Amino acid sequence: MSVRPTRVRVLQLALALTMVFDLLALLLLARSTPVIFTIFMFVGQPLLLVALIALGGAVLADLRAKELI
Repeated sequence: MSVRPTRVRVLQLALALTMVFDLLALLLLARSTPVIFTIFMFVGQPLLLVALIALGGAVLADLRAKELI
């Protein structure tokens, strides 16, 4: 079994965090209660921010690995 590079694992983390954010948004769309809205605002928004930062880091790491930057 081969070991995946860090940039691939960071990309997978970004995808997983984005999926969790999407599930929270879908739950909010289907059942809009004050509790779900609060969870979405305090958990969902930071998850998306972390996912975007991880995605940017994975893209930069991949470009550096391919010596494009």
